[in-house]
Amino acid sequence: MTLIISEEDFYKQIVRVEKENSLLYQTLEIPLNDPKQLSKGYRRSIDICPGLDFLIDDYTLGEDLTIELCGREPGSQLELSFSLLGDNYDEKAPCGQNFFWVGWDSGEEGLFKWRGGSRILKFDIHLDVWFFQAMIADELEQLPQQMRRVMEAQQEVEYRHFAKTTPAMRNLINQILNCPYQGITKRLYLESKALELIALRLEQIKADSPKNISSSLQPDDIDRIYFARDILINHLEKPPSLMELARMVGLNDCTLKKGFREVFGTTAFGYLYDYRLEKARHLLETGNAKVTEVVQMVGFRDRSYFAAAFRKKFGMNPSIYVKEGEKNFRNSA
Repeated sequence: MTLIISEEDFYKQIVRVEKENSLLYQTLEIPLNDPKQLSKGYRRSIDICPGLDFLIDDYTLGEDLTIELCGREPGSQLELSFSLLGDNYDEKAPCGQNFFWVGWDSGEEGLFKWRGGSRILKFDIHLDVWFFQAMIADELEQLPQQMRRVMEAQQEVEYRHFAKTTPAMRNLINQILNCPYQGITKRLYLESKALELIALRLEQIKADSPKNISSSLQPDDIDRIYFARDILINHLEKPPSLMELARMVGLNDCTLKKGFREVFGTTAFGYLYDYRLEKARHLLETGNAKVTEVVQMVGFRDRSYFAAAFRKKFGMNPSIYVKEGEKNFRNSA
């Protein structure tokens, strides 16, 4: 059985709010209803101010979930999307990564799918182009040429930039998700944190902009690189060699190495190393496995080496993270 959430419920809530003369900018939520009670969660939209809103997907899924996207007013938009728990296969953003997207939202209906059997947490910031342009004012020329052209509707259909979610970004998102204020104070707090998060993300884009502008990768090459990524994360315990991986996806090893650096900002096995640690963090955070089991599940052969790598990346031993994960998971339930 596939669970379903329909965005149409958002619009029904908006109509009801307008009839009741309530505040225009507020929080709207669609709960996940599972008759079997194997899954729980919600899709939540938070309007911060005109031109800026948040979208939060937070689920614990026993079965697959389909989001039915509702038709809306077409227009240009910017989106920052952070995959915090679980893997977003539809948008090709694995756990621990995010993307900055600029393009034309056609407003058409569609589907968005999550795989069951895991905890999902995804945080998006949506910006209208006019809001973003007003925010950066005279600094527009510092943005990559591709991004500027998309916003001006000149050439490229869209601009998309992938990057790792840094600890500083994750800290800001946690502050947003656990805002301690109410009323006008809450709105000002959330807006300030969103702008800080956008600033950090723009710094990543600026650092990578020459690479993104001069890309020689073809769309088919990029699809094959994502396929190579999927092969690696599906074979954590025994990944293929670089030459084997290149043959499996139909690329030469040079294109594969270059493509991985261009799309993901690291080597193929640098990506695999990071993914293993992020996967381990996720397993420990949700309290679904013991440290010894996690070491084997993510493909590390030595527990001491795993503990040292985990401590270097996340700042604490995995055994401590188990306790923190259990506490956080109980609090979020």
